[in-house]
Amino acid sequence: MDTLIYPDWPAPDNIKAISTTRIGGLSLPPYDGLNLAHHVGDNPDTVNKNRVYLNELADLPESPRWLNQIHETRVLDSHDWKLNIQADAMISNSLN
Repeated sequence: MDTLIYPDWPAPDNIKAISTTRIGGLSLPPYDGLNLAHHVGDNPDTVNKNRVYLNELADLPESPRWLNQIHETRVLDSHDWKLNIQADAMISNSLN
């Protein structure tokens, strides 16, 4: 299994998506591997290093706008994003 999963879908070239797995990364048990969440009790420095690793591995043009997932139905407009905001999805109508 790989660290990143790329979808196989018919999307325009300017639409990019990845899913991460727990493989890779630096987090120790019980977070094991590529934990990207600050709100679960993992070492914040380790999470930051995991995020840098993801940015490099996925060749991201900038760091993602991270969300604290709450496993509900809250969807956020990207213009309303702020650090440590709780939501489960984010949408944008901005041009890339």
